[in-house]
Formats: sequence, C-alpha cells, structure tokens
Amino acid sequence: MERWAQALKEEYPRGLLGEREALVSLLVGKGLSHAEAVEVARALEAQGYAHFLPGEKPRWFFSSRSLDLKALMRALDQEFPEFVGEGDEEEEALAFLAARLGDREVAREVLEAMQAAGYVERAYSPELARDRLFFRFPEALRLLG
Repeated sequence: MERWAQALKEEYPRGLLGEREALVSLLVGKGLSHAEAVEVARALEAQGYAHFLPGEKPRWFFSSRSLDLKALMRALDQEFPEFVGEGDEEEEALAFLAARLGDREVAREVLEAMQAAGYVERAYSPELARDRLFFRFPEALRLLG
C-alpha cells in the first residue's frame, strides 16, 4: 500500500478531483481489474493513505504517510479555534497541524489538500485582532462519522 500511496502522491500532489468512484476508475486505468481496484482503494483508505474530501470541490488526498484524518479534522474543529500560535495565519495552522502529526511536511500536505478542497478560509478574527485561517468542513465531519 505504501508504494501505491507514494505513486499516487507523486502523480497527484494536489489530489485527484472527483467523487468517491474517481479513485477506483483511476486504478482501473492503471491496469487493475475493477475488483482489484476496489480492494486497493479500500485498503489505501483503511490504512490512512487515501482520504476522500467531500464538499464543494470533492477530491481524493493522498498522504505520504498513514494518518488519521478524521481525528485531525475533529481536532481542527474543536481545538484550533482556541489555539493561538506565532507568525502569520498559515504558519499558525502549520504549527498546530505539525504538533498533532509530528511532521511538518505532512502537515503542509494536509493543509494544502484542505485548502484545495475548500475547507480553509482566511478571515479576520476580532478576538485576535488579525487574520487567521478558519477550517470549515461540517459536511466532511458528518460523512466521516
């Protein structure tokens, strides 16, 4: 699975546009039978290498290492609003993500994927008297359970 994940990450660094079936279709296009493609897609998702981000701009995000995106999204939803980091708004979000993931590069991958999916908005925060990033993905949290 790591090899598939790395190949997909390299080929689609900004993610694969499309709904849930887009990944299976891509894998079939790479020579797998439909049944094999379904199995590989499920395994990639189950092992935390492939993540479907629904919403306005649905896409698959491929991480370079296995991660629990559901838990990370919950932390962003519940803990990030109270987090005050140093630096600009993007640096603040990266610091938060890196602290949870233990890897700054993976944190950057996640932030870029969420931005591309439309889950991140830069806006003024009256409490902090400056701009900050806001993470908005209620539909994703509902679907992720």
